[in-house]
Amino acid sequence: MSDTYSAPLVSVIIPVLHLTRPINAKRFFMPRYTIREVLRDLREHVTLPFEVIVISNGTDSELIEFVRTHDAIDKYCINSVNAGVGRSWNMGAQLAEAEVLCFLNDDVAVGRGGMEALYHALLGSADVGEVGPAGSRWRGAQHERYAGEQEPEDADVISGFCFLLKSELFHQLGGLDIAYTPAGFEEIDLSFAIRKAGYRCLVIPKLPIHHYHHHGVSAYRTEIKYLKTSIDTHVLHQRNKTYFMKKWGISDEGVGE
Repeated sequence: MSDTYSAPLVSVIIPVLHLTRPINAKRFFMPRYTIREVLRDLREHVTLPFEVIVISNGTDSELIEFVRTHDAIDKYCINSVNAGVGRSWNMGAQLAEAEVLCFLNDDVAVGRGGMEALYHALLGSADVGEVGPAGSRWRGAQHERYAGEQEPEDADVISGFCFLLKSELFHQLGGLDIAYTPAGFEEIDLSFAIRKAGYRCLVIPKLPIHHYHHHGVSAYRTEIKYLKTSIDTHVLHQRNKTYFMKKWGISDEGVGE
């Protein structure tokens, strides 16, 4: 390694399943964002020293070649199966060298100043454990209201499409709980763990960061193939919600035991 090498300040971790995201027929008129646009945004709009880590869960040969050869991707892991979101985030964190981890969906637009604002908010106070451009207050296992829509505000949960936390804290907590594989509730679980450890989850609003979620798996009912099995998204949601409630001692009335 060169003597002039300096580690990045932020490791951006992006799981990807498709090079061209399938269209949600009910939202066909909504724009689609893909890993191509995300990488372009990061290169053009982020001024902090950063690295990009992509975890590829797709089997399409075009996607694999894209991940292997794109010059904006610093590190990658190509899985032979869809390992799911939690496992992918954990893999990316193991490859990361920065003090701050940014977990980013492959359908999120990042404008000028957005990453910098989140980075400085995270490091600006020792009691802040997690930051993001969106989040919510929860009652038990249910979303109650959005948080920080006008001013910075503490949240119970930071939205999973974009969030930052210190690498040290992430590893201290043991990373993401892979029991939620392939997806759903893992980012909520992480926010609960961060708050349980005594840290705040902070929403920084009005940033030029936008989630084009309309063609994501959570936007419509489908079958998700992962590892060597598959699951219907509605069944998956109920399974993960039940596990989440049991893990955190939440009753049907939404009150912790």
